[in-house]
Amino acid sequence: MALRGRAAIYARQSITREGSASLDVQVEACREAAARLKLDVVAELVEAPSTSGYSNRGRNRPKFGELLDLIRRGEVDCVVAYKTDRLSRGGGPGWAPLVDAFEEAGRDPDRAVATTDGWVSEFEIGIRSAMDREESKKTSDRMQAVRAREAKEGVPRIGGGRPYGYSRDMSEHVEDEVSRIEEAADRVLAGESVWSICTDWNQAGVPTVTGKAWTVQTLTSILTSPRIAGFRTHRGTVVGEGQWKRIIDEDRHDALVAALAPRKSKPRKGRTYPLVGFLVCGKCGGALRSLTRENGGRSYACRKGPGMGGCGGIRIQANGLEAYVRDLICGMLADPVTCAAMAELAPVPSPGLASDALADLQLRRERLIDLYTEGDIDRATFRSRQAKLDDQIRAAEAERASGRADMPSIPSTFEELVTTWEESGIDFQRQLIEILVASVTVNSAMSRRRAFDPHRLSVTLRA
Repeated sequence: MALRGRAAIYARQSITREGSASLDVQVEACREAAARLKLDVVAELVEAPSTSGYSNRGRNRPKFGELLDLIRRGEVDCVVAYKTDRLSRGGGPGWAPLVDAFEEAGRDPDRAVATTDGWVSEFEIGIRSAMDREESKKTSDRMQAVRAREAKEGVPRIGGGRPYGYSRDMSEHVEDEVSRIEEAADRVLAGESVWSICTDWNQAGVPTVTGKAWTVQTLTSILTSPRIAGFRTHRGTVVGEGQWKRIIDEDRHDALVAALAPRKSKPRKGRTYPLVGFLVCGKCGGALRSLTRENGGRSYACRKGPGMGGCGGIRIQANGLEAYVRDLICGMLADPVTCAAMAELAPVPSPGLASDALADLQLRRERLIDLYTEGDIDRATFRSRQAKLDDQIRAAEAERASGRADMPSIPSTFEELVTTWEESGIDFQRQLIEILVASVTVNSAMSRRRAFDPHRLSVTLRA
C-alpha cells in the first residue's frame, strides 16, 4: 500500500476545559486516522497542558511554531489533529499562519489538514474556525462566571505553583514556611530591608517553593499578598475572606503593604500629629484628620472622600495649631490654681491606656485612608478594614470618656513645661492634652492669609 504523504500529528489540551480529551487519547486517535488516510507520521508535536489556542490567536504555542517550520521547510505535507479546534480557536486570523505556510510550500489546501473524521477542506476550515472561536468565547465567559462566584465564596484558586506557606490545596499550613513568613514580617516592620532577608536566607540555603534563590520581588510578593492575611482576590481585587487559615492578621498585613509600598509612596512614619482625635470641624462637626503634602507641609483638614466623612471645607496649619495648644496646656499647668484643682480630681488609671489605644487606632485609620487614596489597596479592602476600625474606635472613645487619666510628673514653670513638652514626645503630649482638653473646634478662616489665626479656634476644656 503506497503512502500518500508525510504527516505531523499535533495535540493540545487546555486543563481549564471540562471534558476535553487527554493528550494520550488525542495522539492515539490521530495515529489511527493517519493510518486510515495512508499517511506516514514523521513528527508528533504535543503542547504542554493549558497552552491556549484562543489567547493571542495561539501564536505563543511553541509546538505550533515548530509545525509551521516543518511545513515551510517541506518536511511534512499535512497535519493531523484530533479536532480542528486543537489547531486554533482564534478564528480566521488564528488559522492564517497555518494556511500561509502550506501555500508557501505549494501544498494542496484541501489535503493539508485532517482530523479523526478525515480531510478538512479549505472551505470547511473557514466555517469551523468561526464556530470554534465563538464556542471558545462562550466557554471563557462561563469559566469567568464560575471563577467570580468561587472568589466571592472564598474558594481558594488552585493553579500554577504551590503558594508559599500553604499546601497545594491551601487546606493546611506548611509550618516551617509560616515561621519564615512571620520572621520576614517582623524584620521588615523593624526596619530591615527585604534584600537583607533574602541574602540571609540564600546563604542559609532556605528554599523557595520552586527551589530557586530568593529575590526581593519574590519575597515582597509573598509579604504583600492578601492571601497570607486570609483574603480572596479576583482579578487583583479583594472580594472577601478566604476559606483558609490566615498566617498574619489584617493589621500586620496593612503595615507590610505600607512598609513595602513602591518608592513613589512616602514611607509611613509613627505618630507625628498629636492633635488627631481632638479636633472638630466647625462646618460639619466631623473629625479633622492629618494631611501631609508632597513638599512636607503638615496640616489638619476635614478630608472629603470615600470613607473620610468630611466636608472638605476646613484646613489649618499644623505647626501653628500645635504650638498654640502647647502654650495653652503649659500655661494652665504653670498656674498654681489649675494644678491644685487638678490634684483634687480622683485619678482613674484606665482611661490613660484607653487614650493610647485610641490614638493607635486613629493612626491605623489614617494609614488605611492613605493606602486607599494612593492606590495601594482597592475599595473593597478599604471598606472592610474601615468598618472594623470604626467599631474599635467607637469602643475606645467610650472607654476614654468613662474617666480621667493620672497626672504625670511635670515641672512647675512655663518655660520648663515647654521644654519638657518638646523633649518628651508625642505620647507625653497627648497624655496632657487628654487630661485638660475635651475638644478643639476649628472654624473657617476669616481671610485668605495662610498665617495661623488663633481666633479660628474654640477650645472646650474637661474641667
